[in-house]
Amino acid sequence: MPTSPRAPVIPALLAGALIYGLAMGTTYPLLGIMLADRVPDALNGINAAAHGLGLLIGVALVPAASRRFGAGRTALAGVAVMVAALLALAHTQHFWGLFAARLVLGGGASLMFVVADTALNVFAEPARRGRLLGLYGAAVALGFVLGPSVVAVASDRPAAVLLGCAVMAAASMVPLAWVRRTLDGAVRPTPAARMGPAVLALPWAFGFLIVASAIDAVVISLLPLIARSQSFTVGQGAVFVAVFHIGLLIGQPLVGWALDRLGRRRTVLACCTVSLACTLVLPFGAMLGFPGVCLIMLVWGGANYGLYTAGLALVGDRFAGAALTAATAAFTAVYALAAITSPPLAGGLLDTIGAGGFYLVAAGVYLAAALGGAVYFRPREPTLAGAAS
Repeated sequence: MPTSPRAPVIPALLAGALIYGLAMGTTYPLLGIMLADRVPDALNGINAAAHGLGLLIGVALVPAASRRFGAGRTALAGVAVMVAALLALAHTQHFWGLFAARLVLGGGASLMFVVADTALNVFAEPARRGRLLGLYGAAVALGFVLGPSVVAVASDRPAAVLLGCAVMAAASMVPLAWVRRTLDGAVRPTPAARMGPAVLALPWAFGFLIVASAIDAVVISLLPLIARSQSFTVGQGAVFVAVFHIGLLIGQPLVGWALDRLGRRRTVLACCTVSLACTLVLPFGAMLGFPGVCLIMLVWGGANYGLYTAGLALVGDRFAGAALTAATAAFTAVYALAAITSPPLAGGLLDTIGAGGFYLVAAGVYLAAALGGAVYFRPREPTLAGAAS
């Protein structure tokens, strides 16, 4: 076992983030396309929500698993469960079979994600926390980019795509196993009952998380269908998903830099404002054409996910020790709740008011977040405080 934990643990956690992004980036659009001609959009959204339900179940299991087996083994078990779920997805096309496998996939991802997110904030220096979490977000985004890109060219071979994703997930267990004991020491187990107080102690961070995760879940699961209703093809919609996450990939290091150098509040308000502008333009997607929508998606992806990166940095600023573990578990639980509820709601909106109406509803959410944040959001700014001292 290495004697210097900081050096190997960060690459291992980045590998876990990449695998999470790859699994989600592959399964959301691929399964959405598979079900598109078989069920209504609302049912397609309900199937996509199974992942979020699995995340929520996994969060409830993390405290007991970490106390009994250690955080490192818990993360490894989570990846193993993800591998099994991907293999199951490759061998079923039944609606409820897909739902069950996605549920299991979300549960495994949650076991790994809570441990990884907590450990990152433990090892992050306060003055560089934003940049490290921006790099972590970029690793997730790389998986989100690779997944839809593969789906765009191989949507007619779903089993092969899912099997390849399972192999990649299995490979990520090697670096995680190498730093298992380091994770055991870094992540302190905590009762699930402490999650509620963590949310109440930092409501704005969790509010921004809800916006980011809800939009991301809808984009990655239903954007091909949204694009189809705007006269684009399903394949072009899959490209939009990939471009959205290329923006996430490019944007998160920039967001991380801004969090550390410009401050938490300015960065969050900028992300809300840019996302608002994008969603006000997207109802006119048919007029913008394919290249124009790609450009908007590129900007929107980076700005929207910046709210997630900022929220995780705010959690690291505010909590430490067992309280940090509880807050991170709460972060994942809130993320899961948004992922559960947003695809069915968006699917229902598509059935009733169409793509343009969906984008305008999203714009209203960003407007509320921007106005509320401008008036009430006053976070502690670690970089500025450190510079003053």
